[in-house]
Amino acid sequence: MVKRTFIFILALIFFTLPDLLQAQELKKDISQILQGHWEGAFIKNNSYQKFDMSVYLKDSTLMSLQVLEEWHPQFGEFQLPLEIDSLGYISFNTGYGRAKTQLDTITLEISGHIIGADPATYVHFKKVPTPPQPDFKVTPIEVKNVAITLTGHLHEPRHAPSKTAIIVVGGRGCYAGSTKYDLTAKLLRQYGVSTVAFNKRGTGNSTGNCDTATMEDLAKDVVAIKKYLEAPPNKFENIGAIGSSAGGWVIMKASELTDLDFLITIVGPSTSVRVQQMQSLEEGIKKFNLSQTARNEAIEYTNLVFDAKPNEKNFTKFQELLKGAETNGWNTLLDVTDIPKNAEDISNLWVRRHDYDPAKAYNKIMVPLLAMYGEKDWIVPYKENTALLEQYYKGDRKKYLKTVLLPEAEHGTEVQEGYRTLPNNHTYWRFFRISPNVQIELIEFLRQNKFLN
Repeated sequence: MVKRTFIFILALIFFTLPDLLQAQELKKDISQILQGHWEGAFIKNNSYQKFDMSVYLKDSTLMSLQVLEEWHPQFGEFQLPLEIDSLGYISFNTGYGRAKTQLDTITLEISGHIIGADPATYVHFKKVPTPPQPDFKVTPIEVKNVAITLTGHLHEPRHAPSKTAIIVVGGRGCYAGSTKYDLTAKLLRQYGVSTVAFNKRGTGNSTGNCDTATMEDLAKDVVAIKKYLEAPPNKFENIGAIGSSAGGWVIMKASELTDLDFLITIVGPSTSVRVQQMQSLEEGIKKFNLSQTARNEAIEYTNLVFDAKPNEKNFTKFQELLKGAETNGWNTLLDVTDIPKNAEDISNLWVRRHDYDPAKAYNKIMVPLLAMYGEKDWIVPYKENTALLEQYYKGDRKKYLKTVLLPEAEHGTEVQEGYRTLPNNHTYWRFFRISPNVQIELIEFLRQNKFLN
């Protein structure tokens, strides 16, 4: 019996070893062909979404740099590994789920699908030459603001550069953006506009403390970058800023501290922080169909966030209301920075450190302003914010203001995926993506105001 088992194992090794060697050779061949650049798309029904990929080896691991330029500017690039199994299938994660694909080694095309997608989502790529020498350069920068060092990247076009530069300012939250691959900067440099994308103080490699920063701190950081851009060797003549969400407040505050040549807000509130919080609360109550009890509790909580003294009695009140938030569903309206960790932390809540009303800035500035709002944005509702801007810009100042409504866009300017119905009951699938109007209006605004060559 032992002899028979031994012979069986030998036979198994004899017949399996060639298969293993063949599978390893197959994976090696596929890996070599995969390395390079691929242009492709997600495909669903009769629609597509552009999806490019560069494949390379990193410490013996096959990696992909995936680019979805129609996603959010901060989250449009992904560095993810690829796996090749013994049958030659190539699998990798994407923004829409895990893809399972095969390589045609003759035509140099990859085709496959997203596992579990319903309706079915396919992916398809073709290999392309290594891109030519880039017509831009991206330089790491460090900018001092007293004791703080801000880090990021300066994106500059090599050919036909304008004398315009733009500072990109992100929204609420202490997260490090992908400054080297910022999609707004990638767009602008194609049109000859230099752009700084930087990490907020206390995030990425920037020093300082984001958790204790005030609105004025963040505005002074923008001023420091503006000084960097106007000083030699840069010497840009036109310097403006783009502020997204709470970044809209930041650039308006910065405009009170320095002269900016133009301002662009993307879902940036024109109201004070307190008014915006109350407006979003009311809109959120409607959006999530919450009860009158939830509304009453949420209003009481929001007033506490702004007004409560930092003591144990008020901290206990916060805790009681937070239990109601869980029970009655209005916890969806809260940001983590709206919740104090202890009594002392009440005075350090985000709205306390950033309590700001941009009315003074809006009433004073005499430079072009582009303000874009999402039609379905309940956090910064467009009707109230657009109406307030129109009150600020009356008479001769009206010429400086341009407001844009982004159809069906939410707070991130994204439009959700789903079927769209055309006349005569024709339908198509629309992929999740940023509203195209954002880029169109941005470039048109710069062109109309002669900030492009």
